Amino acid sequence: MHWSWRLNILVPAVMSLKLFYKGAILRDANDEDVRTMSRSSSPSELLYGPLQFTIIMNWLGLFHFMSEEAAIIMAALGMGDGIAPLIGKYYGKHSYRMPLSSKKTLEGSIGGVFLGTIGGVYFFSYMLGIPVLTLQAILTLATIAMVVEGTSFNNCDNILLPVAMLYSLKYVKDMFV
Repeated sequence: MHWSWRLNILVPAVMSLKLFYKGAILRDANDEDVRTMSRSSSPSELLYGPLQFTIIMNWLGLFHFMSEEAAIIMAALGMGDGIAPLIGKYYGKHSYRMPLSSKKTLEGSIGGVFLGTIGGVYFFSYMLGIPVLTLQAILTLATIAMVVEGTSFNNCDNILLPVAMLYSLKYVKDMFV
């Protein structure tokens, strides 16, 4: 394969540098990125979720380019975990909190992480042109994503979720495929 496929990480790499600069060095609470990508308007918050997400995108782009693993991880992280706070904010009525984690809602976990991961698996598999897993495998992975996201430590879900998906995929495929 030609070396040019590595250019797929150009935008996430630049965004990683930008988030690090704005969160660790510039630290301007009035910055547009801080206001739009943080929940608390704290510049240091860019160093958690947003920066971790772009680092995962770089890792997937370099080591799991156009693969089933990338499709599953981006489905859980990009779609599931990405829309869970929105669903929780607008529709959440049943909140819970695990030890050492932030407040979550059942609606965000089920409607966002679980259903978002299912939809994301189909979307990314189609977009990447790779075979779709069986429904049982997708439901199992979506359940694992929901549990990991709902029980992960503060600001660690963007790291724990890809690790859990990567290692779970092998076993789920052995069980259902």
